[in-house]
Amino acid sequence: MTKVACITCICALLSGCGGRFSEIKDAASGINSAANSAASAVSRDVHAIRALDINYKDTSFTVNDLFKTILRDIRWDYDLEKNELHVRGTWQPPLFSDQAWSDDMKEKLTESGFVTVTCQIIDDKIDSQQTSITLTYNDEILLQKNGEEALHYLYDIYLLL
Repeated sequence: MTKVACITCICALLSGCGGRFSEIKDAASGINSAANSAASAVSRDVHAIRALDINYKDTSFTVNDLFKTILRDIRWDYDLEKNELHVRGTWQPPLFSDQAWSDDMKEKLTESGFVTVTCQIIDDKIDSQQTSITLTYNDEILLQKNGEEALHYLYDIYLLL
């Protein structure tokens, strides 16, 4: 009789888990579908731009390699009308590490310092004159570089890593 009671209790407990398992399964499915939507939302133009080759100081790498190496949590956008690539990511060293920031500030930047790079693409090349890099923290611009100096700075940081 005790075995029957135990089996009945276990069955009652497990029957309540079925609904919860279904909820977990639905949530996982929703996450997967959101990830697929986000991936397909990136235009084919961005994918083509990310695959462009860069040759700098006898080293070849792609636009994708460059930004995936020097930034975290990257978001890509390409404005076809202006031929502008907009890349936004979270700051990480050694980008702008030549600044005299305290360890506390570096930690804050690692958590919520955002780098925005805007560059124009002409004939499948990044136009160095139309490149800008901005580092912001709490909606305040901390640093900004423009032009050829900015683009070569990014390339040099990539080569350091």
